[in-house]
Amino acid sequence: MRGSPCKVTLPSASTMKPEEHRPRVQKTRTHLLTLITLLLTLGIGALFARAIWTLKDEHWTATQRINTSLAQTLDRSIARAIDAYDLSLQGVVAGLSDPDIMGLPARQRHSALFDQSLRQRGAAGVLVLDVRGDVVFDSGGVEPRKANLADRGYFQALQQGNYTGLYIDAPLYSRVTGKHTLAMARPYYQADGRFAGVVVGGLRIEYFSELLSALDLGEHSGITLFRSDGTVVVRFPYREDDVGKSIAGTDNLRRIQAERSGSFLGTSVLDGVERFYTFRQVGDYPLILSVAQSTQSILAGWRRSAVVLGGFALLLMLAGVVLAALLTRELRRRQQVAGQLQQAEHYLRTILDNLPSMVSYWDSDQRNRFVNKTSSAQYGRTAEALRGLTAREVLGEKDYAIVRPYVEQALLGHPQLFERTVTDASGQVRHTVVSHTPDRDGDGDQGPVRGIFGQMTDITVRNFDFIGFAPGDPNNANPVAVANAVSRVNA
Repeated sequence: MRGSPCKVTLPSASTMKPEEHRPRVQKTRTHLLTLITLLLTLGIGALFARAIWTLKDEHWTATQRINTSLAQTLDRSIARAIDAYDLSLQGVVAGLSDPDIMGLPARQRHSALFDQSLRQRGAAGVLVLDVRGDVVFDSGGVEPRKANLADRGYFQALQQGNYTGLYIDAPLYSRVTGKHTLAMARPYYQADGRFAGVVVGGLRIEYFSELLSALDLGEHSGITLFRSDGTVVVRFPYREDDVGKSIAGTDNLRRIQAERSGSFLGTSVLDGVERFYTFRQVGDYPLILSVAQSTQSILAGWRRSAVVLGGFALLLMLAGVVLAALLTRELRRRQQVAGQLQQAEHYLRTILDNLPSMVSYWDSDQRNRFVNKTSSAQYGRTAEALRGLTAREVLGEKDYAIVRPYVEQALLGHPQLFERTVTDASGQVRHTVVSHTPDRDGDGDQGPVRGIFGQMTDITVRNFDFIGFAPGDPNNANPVAVANAVSRVNA
């Protein structure tokens, strides 16, 4: 049998050419794996960027939904307060037209005109003005205060007949109470339909301020109630200087006047802060409520989340880049090692194929795992054809019976050395020296035998000197003649 001192399966010389292309293929794979890792890293970054952007959109949507709901709630509260107060004013107007009430004594007439409904939260006192604007009745007492309010806008508007229902004036600084009030007035008429005067009252500005102060929309944010002509009624956070200011003619007001409700992003003309405005008209009154939240406060929570997500994404991307660098370095190192192994394998294969001896390796099942070129020539088969065949299949029953005891002893761990005569593929009888060396697992001579190395050296030429046959002698092809000649020499 034949064997090799190498413990790895080596390809035949005919397979060496494809191996020359392996480093290039491995280099391409390294670049491809590095590119894939970098693309995955960029993909992670893109996914996080998309998540952050989506979170921002959802934040804006949530803000719009919340602010719209808030504006609706405040709109209803303010509209209900104005409705309730207007009913009281209508009651006074009806009382002024009732002869029975007007015929009562002063104190009873006062109680009939100004009932308990005028004592709602935030309500200012009610005054009845005559055709000249003089106060003739006062909800604050039986004796009316002395004042003329003919210069007020509500009186002039109702006196001219421009309005017949509830008139809501701009916020006024009351000369009677000394407080800012959102004035609300209704005209009353004589029996013949002529203008008789005005019933005026209102809701104190501090009422609206208290209503809005319960809300906290964040820094630089606020809620504004203003008339449809742009006159500010109240603004929270409350500043007295803002009451009565006008934003008429601004882009923001034009956008608000175009619709009853909506949302937009704009810059305040009062303080120059960019805000997200959500507005709606208060009932059917010429009042508009605007919830204005600064973009800074809206995006504050999103920015915190974006910083956390962005930082995590950067860490993952950095880890991906580091992983790509380490992977590239490791693959390059392995390529270098693989290249060195391939070169060593090439050298070993070249050496083994050019040895005059037949070298082979057989596993513990006596199946061939390797043969060199000399062995292939001896048996007339390629290394690929021999690989996997048993010793019995390669040698045949007769020759296998001769070497079997040596093979079995070698597999038991006992090195074997013997001579034998074989016939090669061309029919020539060859004289050989055969060695079987056990291959053990692990280092040393104690491990289990996993195979044997075989080496068979042709000593035919050397034996010619002893048996007396010339190289061209026909007896060389006659095993009986050769055997007899060898016996005579040994004798």
